[in-house]
Amino acid sequence: MSSVLTATDDIVVVNAETLQTLKVMAADAPLKRSRLCLHRTSDDPIQEMVIAFARDSYVRVHRHRNKSESFHVLVGSLEVIFFDDEGHTTRRIRLGEPQTGLPSLYRLSCDAWHTVLIETEFAIIHETTNGPFVPSEAEFANWAPDGSDPNASLAFLTNLRAGIPAPFHPATNHQRSDPSETTALPSVVDGSKTQTKSPTLTTIICNYNHSRYLSRAIEAMVTQSRPADEFIIVDDGSTDDSLSVIQSWTNRYPSIRVIQNARNLGFHASFQRAITEATSDFIYSGAADDRILPGFFEGAMQLAEKYPTTGIISGQYISVDPAGRPLSTSKLSAINDAVFLEPKEFLRDILNVEPPTHSLSGSTMFRRQPLLDVGGCRVELGSWGDTFAIQALGLKYGFCYWPHPAMEWNILPGSLSQTTRSDPIKAMRIVERATELMRSETFRGLFPADYVDRWAKGFHQSIVHEQLHLAIEGNQAFQLCRRSVAETATFPMRLLLNSLGFGMRALYFVTFRVMRFVVSRQNRKAYQDALK
Repeated sequence: MSSVLTATDDIVVVNAETLQTLKVMAADAPLKRSRLCLHRTSDDPIQEMVIAFARDSYVRVHRHRNKSESFHVLVGSLEVIFFDDEGHTTRRIRLGEPQTGLPSLYRLSCDAWHTVLIETEFAIIHETTNGPFVPSEAEFANWAPDGSDPNASLAFLTNLRAGIPAPFHPATNHQRSDPSETTALPSVVDGSKTQTKSPTLTTIICNYNHSRYLSRAIEAMVTQSRPADEFIIVDDGSTDDSLSVIQSWTNRYPSIRVIQNARNLGFHASFQRAITEATSDFIYSGAADDRILPGFFEGAMQLAEKYPTTGIISGQYISVDPAGRPLSTSKLSAINDAVFLEPKEFLRDILNVEPPTHSLSGSTMFRRQPLLDVGGCRVELGSWGDTFAIQALGLKYGFCYWPHPAMEWNILPGSLSQTTRSDPIKAMRIVERATELMRSETFRGLFPADYVDRWAKGFHQSIVHEQLHLAIEGNQAFQLCRRSVAETATFPMRLLLNSLGFGMRALYFVTFRVMRFVVSRQNRKAYQDALK
């Protein structure tokens, strides 16, 4: 199928059908690009085109001498990225359809090096430049990939999407050719056809004395429609029959790697050891007492392949009691579709929308190396370590959402998360450490100061409200029981019950005052730190 159409009518109308045709042509074209030429010939003084790009097109970095160009976005969104003569990024302009709130029109009237980075599945632009069109007048940068090596092109695009310096591909000299020339990025290596490798997945289970649930968790992993490329089980010095359960599964699936800790080191040390030894692009860690649900690996890895720069992929999860009865479903409140959100969109649509205690950590895949770069699941943050990593990676690399139940979270008394939830002082300390970390030199560039302030204040308030709710319920239940018993009790017993009732009310009052003081002190400290 040809990727170029030329208008021949005196009056040309571009409608939705035209745009859809260009999308189909771009998807099928070797260069993942199609265009409708509204001018008649290359000699026309005005060169006007409607160009459709698929997301995985690589547009060579180029510049125009004595020419101008302008275009506005008809479909999707993209970035125009400018460079200096050494290849350093000097400016990025995001453009989108008018209804997105982004600028939709841009004009360039100088000879700056530039390229476009497609953000959505397709982007369609209306471009105008002065003619005539002479292919040799376009100049290409010798420090950027020329498109002949798809791996170099992919690395260039990946780093541009992540906002980090690109590993520029050297060439011998400036080359002149068609500035709209694009190169599609293939996906496998097959003989002479060089293509990029599909992302790989390592799954991890860290187990300590959960033999009762272990077989269910392992079975859910190995029976996924898209199995993991690597499966690591860490036994953290279990004293029950966990090892024999694990052995029964390794006999059936020899590819399962087992790591045994000589003594109990705790979840964080076990998890850190596993991700350090893993070899895949993405990792998913499931608790030994939880269960991954069918289809998650397949759906998440499809998103990973479609959006290779994403740092995290999250699904929904279902909370169940120890008997397996559903309690609630945790998901995003305002998003119902499979999406990729750029870092700014992740901040705007997720972090600034969901409650400060909200987390999809149990149903989240991480890109492995970026997870290691932010410190993995930090032990000093306790049960909130994985959520901190989610926020850091989402703010740096972006976020994918798979809008379906991905796992069952077994709510067990004594688990790490439940222990933290029942200990308000421990939870307060975690908030303080997380806040300090967000404001540290390492992470302050990712976490906006105003967001950190709102998050810390909101998390403190949620801790207090939960503890006060429990105190109110406990006090009310005791007072009701006291009044019921006192109606038939003897005088000494009534005196004792009334004394206990007074004590409970006093304890409730003191608890309320102490918790309110702690929160105000924490918020005051956070405010003072922000002013430093």
